[in-house]
Amino acid sequence: MKTWIASWKPYFSLYRLKAMQETQYRAAALGGLVTQAFFGLLYVFLYTALFRGENQAELAETITYVWLQQMFFRVLLMNDTELIQQVMTGGLAYAVLRPVDQYRFAFVRNMAQRHVNALMRLVPMIALQFLLPTAWRMQPPESLLALMQAFVSLLIGVMNLCAIAGISGAILMQTMDNRGINAIITFISNAFAGNIIPLTLFPDSVQAIIRYQPFAQSLDAPIRMYLHAQAAGEWALNIGVQLLWLMLLVALGRRMWRHQLNQLTIQGG
Repeated sequence: MKTWIASWKPYFSLYRLKAMQETQYRAAALGGLVTQAFFGLLYVFLYTALFRGENQAELAETITYVWLQQMFFRVLLMNDTELIQQVMTGGLAYAVLRPVDQYRFAFVRNMAQRHVNALMRLVPMIALQFLLPTAWRMQPPESLLALMQAFVSLLIGVMNLCAIAGISGAILMQTMDNRGINAIITFISNAFAGNIIPLTLFPDSVQAIIRYQPFAQSLDAPIRMYLHAQAAGEWALNIGVQLLWLMLLVALGRRMWRHQLNQLTIQGG
C-alpha cells in the first residue's frame, strides 16, 4: 500500500504545481467570466421568451441548466496546451525521458487545468446570481442529497473529459495538427453535452440515447442530479455508466498513447 501511494507522489505534485500555474491567468479568467455571463443572459432571455405562458417550473429548471452550463463551460473546451506545444516543438522527446507513466502524467495535468479553470469562474458566477432579478437566477439544488449526487457525478464526468482529451492527444501525435481534431471535439462536446440546447428539452423518444453518451455524462448528468435528486438505484446506474465510459476511454487512450510513443520520431536537429 505504501509503495502504491509513493508511486502516485509525482502526480500529486504535478497536480498541485499545475493548479498553482493556472491561477496566474486571472485576467483571462475574468475575460472568460464576462463572456459566459453575457451568453448566459442571452440564453435566459431566449428561453424566457420561448416559455412565455408555458410551464414556469420548467422555465426555472432550464434557466438553472443554462447557468450551470456556463459556469462549467471551460471544463468542456479546455485543451492540453502543454501537450500540443510539446508535440509541435519536439519537446515531447524530453517529456518521455521522465520516469513516469506518460499517459497518467498528461491525464493528471489536464485534470488540474480543468478543475482550476472551473473554480476560478464558479465563485464569481455564483456571486453574479445575487445581482440578477429572481426570475433570471439559477435555482438552488433540490436538496443536499441532490447537490452531493451532482458533485460526485461531476468529478467522474471531468475525468471522462480528460480521457477524451487523452485520445485527442494521441491523434495529435499522429497528425501533427491539433486544429482538425480540436474543431471536431469542440463541436461534438458542445452539441452532445447540452451546451447549445439543453438535453432536457429534447423529445422523450431520444432521451434514452442521448443521456448515456460520454459527453452527456460529463455535464448533463450532474445537472439533472442537481435539479432532481435521484433514487439510489437510478443514481447507481448513472454512476455505473459514467465509470464504464471512463474505463473504456482510458483503455483506448492508453493503447493509442502506447502505440504512438513506440513509434515516436523526432525530426530536425
